[in-house]
Amino acid sequence: MTLLSSIAARSWAEVLQAPDDVQLSLFRQAAARPCGDDVKTGFRAFTADLLGRGLIDMSEYVTILGGNALVCLKAGPQGSFHNMRTGHDAGELAAIYSRAKYGGVDDIRYLARGLVDYLYAELDDPCSQWAVLFQDAKASGDSVVMMTTGWRNVPSTANVLYDLVVDAVNLKLAHMTLPTIINVKLPRLAPPCENYASLSLGEREQVNLVQDHVIPAENFYRWSGVHVIFGDDVLVTGSTADKVLHESLRNGAKSFRALYPVAIDPKVALTDATVEDRLNSVVIAPQLGDALAQLLSAPGYQPILRTLRLLFGEGNRDALEAFLPKVPGPTWLGLYKAALGNEFMVQVQCSPSLVLLRSYLTRLGLLDDAGRAAL
Repeated sequence: MTLLSSIAARSWAEVLQAPDDVQLSLFRQAAARPCGDDVKTGFRAFTADLLGRGLIDMSEYVTILGGNALVCLKAGPQGSFHNMRTGHDAGELAAIYSRAKYGGVDDIRYLARGLVDYLYAELDDPCSQWAVLFQDAKASGDSVVMMTTGWRNVPSTANVLYDLVVDAVNLKLAHMTLPTIINVKLPRLAPPCENYASLSLGEREQVNLVQDHVIPAENFYRWSGVHVIFGDDVLVTGSTADKVLHESLRNGAKSFRALYPVAIDPKVALTDATVEDRLNSVVIAPQLGDALAQLLSAPGYQPILRTLRLLFGEGNRDALEAFLPKVPGPTWLGLYKAALGNEFMVQVQCSPSLVLLRSYLTRLGLLDDAGRAAL
């Protein structure tokens, strides 16, 4: 048995005792072939350690466990972010990302265009990993599926983002007579964790065990070869993607890749996962302000789970009544329906705000006295 194959029975932490050249050799072997066992034996933490010691760079870190990210960000002082590859200020991208996390229509489209442009360029290169994936799938009669973060009646930014990406990329694939991507919706049965972005790595792993995504099991992979692409809007700790990788490969997926528009420096993310919360709040603060009102008033706005928590949570209850006239009534109706569909009405921290909103929508004539909306 080789050292690499024996790691599954032990831990990547033990490899840190080996000489640097051995560590790098084992890293490159493992990075080239994503393995579900590596999730459980600490490969991500091992790779972050290599990065912290300068033995690999951020682009190499991102590639582990099938990862691909367009831009890598490092947190700076006073809420700033900069591009790890160029060293340039990334304030504009951070602002776009912050608005996108709350459903900013133009901002989600901006992130989607970046991902589509990347995949189009990759597909035009017959030797790229993405071109080879679809060429091999065609030759073998396999399927390629996209999975994003699980949802329960109300989408996250990642769900909306990759709907746009899949639609656009499928046009390219069809024109190239390659298999198109099947967009698989991962459900959540339990309500999503309210404050996921502020959780530590250990807390995220615990949440993922008990109330996160319902991932397809063996029967999903039984009749055809299936290649899995997991799409998320950011790579922070990797706990969600790593769970999908582990479950997918264990149940029979032929390959796994993960795709992100943004990744955050793991030297910060793995020790302080709340850096994601700071990125989310670059433009859209926890209060009900003008930036949020402008975002909600954009044509085509779609309710996003994170926005529901911000609007109807206990912290903004006193400010909600004055904020209501700043947003179009039909948008409030969509937000109200989304919140009730996700059982916010039974959450004690949200129900008083929703009672207030119901009264407002009734006065506007968008709900009748029984709480019904016109179809």
